[in-house]
Amino acid sequence: MADIALGVSKIEYGTYGDGIPPTTFTALTDPIARGTVVFNFSEPTDFRIEAEEQDDPVYVGSVKEDTDYVEFALISPVAATMELLAGGDATSDKWEAPIAIPEIIKSIKITSKAVAGKMFEYTIVNGKIVARLSQAPGKQEADLLLVRVYIQAAITDDGVKNTPFIREMVNEPE
Repeated sequence: MADIALGVSKIEYGTYGDGIPPTTFTALTDPIARGTVVFNFSEPTDFRIEAEEQDDPVYVGSVKEDTDYVEFALISPVAATMELLAGGDATSDKWEAPIAIPEIIKSIKITSKAVAGKMFEYTIVNGKIVARLSQAPGKQEADLLLVRVYIQAAITDDGVKNTPFIREMVNEPE
């Protein structure tokens, strides 16, 4: 059987380092809403440089116009998670929204469920986090915190560009 990534077992966060992911991550403990983990990697937009009296372009290039991001929703998160991902202030079970848009930067790792002893880890090295309550509680629904993690460049203090996103197959821990 081919190695395959199915489902999500956990989402973790860590402090963004100097152009590299952290060595340790902390797992979010709030339940992940089923079917809400989404990868949105933009397709490049092509442009052409054309010459008069010539059917084929002289040059075809591509530019990236949109920012890549990963999105997920947490079910009825605790106040500390709200503060971590949406900003504001949390005390015990109370969360107060931020007065201004917060600047939240974290490394994020999403791990698939184990299949045949293999798991996949998806790491955003330098993630800009934007979160908001996206669903109110209802008769058959819980409130949801929608979290979007924008993938930013991973550049060291010395100006070295590192990969901003990593996908790695790992063995299931014993």
